[in-house]
Amino acid sequence: MANPMRIGIDLDNTIVGYDRLFRDIAAAKGWLPERFEGSKKQLRDQLRLLPDGESKWMWLQAEAYGPRMREADLIEGVDAFLRHCRNAAIPVSIISHKTRFAAADPDGTDLRQAALAWLEQKGVFAAEGCGVPRNRVFFEDTRAAKCRRIASERCTHFIDDLEEVFLDPSYPRHVAGYLFAPSGCGKAAGPYRLHHHWSSMADDILASRAA
Repeated sequence: MANPMRIGIDLDNTIVGYDRLFRDIAAAKGWLPERFEGSKKQLRDQLRLLPDGESKWMWLQAEAYGPRMREADLIEGVDAFLRHCRNAAIPVSIISHKTRFAAADPDGTDLRQAALAWLEQKGVFAAEGCGVPRNRVFFEDTRAAKCRRIASERCTHFIDDLEEVFLDPSYPRHVAGYLFAPSGCGKAAGPYRLHHHWSSMADDILASRAA
């Protein structure tokens, strides 16, 4: 008998969408060309061309992941997938590589508490909503610790927006990897299955359960 499915999901840029928020904050600072519509990664590259661009980028991340995180978006398709998992009694863990404070603002907002408040606000913990238990959200200080958590949570599938997670020597090879690359980036070849939309990724993962 096959092992029961257990889903692990990264948080930032996999569940939480920051593209619009990053653009709003950077535009208000006058750091972007008029009508800039690029992704978060394209925005990062744009900022790095500016004087002291790396510091600007670090400040922007601290602002978006901290005091302004409440303005971030739930990525389209996440809600439907989590509700399906709730209805099908498929356990879900959210496993994030997120330090408690931003390097650019070490005495500022607790980033982990900001993330938990955002998840609460979006109904991720609600029994009648997405139904992910609060005690199944994990924050790790390093990528290696995140990979160990994926193993200890006995995940059968893991979803992340970073190829580096699946390439990390600590990543448990028995866990099926799914790379979420909404901007069309991401290499198709790798120890993962590549998807640009949550809908197609959900279909892929749930099809593996039915197989």
